Amino acid sequence: MRIRFTRAGYAVAAGVAVTAMLGMGASSAAGATLGPAATTACGAACSDASFQVPGPTDILAAHSDLNITNNVVRLVQGSNAAAKEDFTRIDVGTVFPLYCTATGQAQTGSIFTNNQCHLMFLAGLNLATTFQYAFNPNNGGPEDQCLGAWDNGAPASGWKVRLEPCGVAPDTVIISSPKVPGGNTSTGVWWINGASDNYSNPLVATNPGWAPSQVTWTTIDLNGKHAADTQEVHTTAGPF
Repeated sequence: MRIRFTRAGYAVAAGVAVTAMLGMGASSAAGATLGPAATTACGAACSDASFQVPGPTDILAAHSDLNITNNVVRLVQGSNAAAKEDFTRIDVGTVFPLYCTATGQAQTGSIFTNNQCHLMFLAGLNLATTFQYAFNPNNGGPEDQCLGAWDNGAPASGWKVRLEPCGVAPDTVIISSPKVPGGNTSTGVWWINGASDNYSNPLVATNPGWAPSQVTWTTIDLNGKHAADTQEVHTTAGPF
């Protein structure tokens, strides 16, 4: 079973649930487990995200510090004075019970479908941590644009990571896991996109191995059940 990866379809399916999920994400921000980030102004409200390769000196950033839908998110040289690198990790709970029921069905008002919940349970992700990664320059909010996906018409090369409205569709939900049915990470985790076609072989945050570079959601790359270094994500304390 496969799931179409389009924001428009999910937005229609979500209907009135959008407001409920946005409220849930916002209300959980205060209780999230957070670390300092790229700018001192953002401080303990934010976190820095890097990959095992090219390493911790390169972190995610929103292009030109713009909090707008479809703005590209790239991997760039870290700085302790770059507001474009300020993101807040809003921990909103585990797959179950936040989005899915104990029997693998969608919770009432969930932005996930019954089919997605069923597939996440089959992949052993029912207790995986989920969060949304909101752009939060200088801790000034409004934290309404999160890491999401842009359908660039080239799924073979990956879906581009862009800022998209938080809580509207599954593509802004990141499922953080060190394990999938095919293998494990070493020291980091996979950032699995919530709108993956399937969750045993999901779309995960990926970079080409250098910076500056475009980050994509690309099918997981396993080598002997081990994670590719360019897909293994670390979040660290800062400021950078």
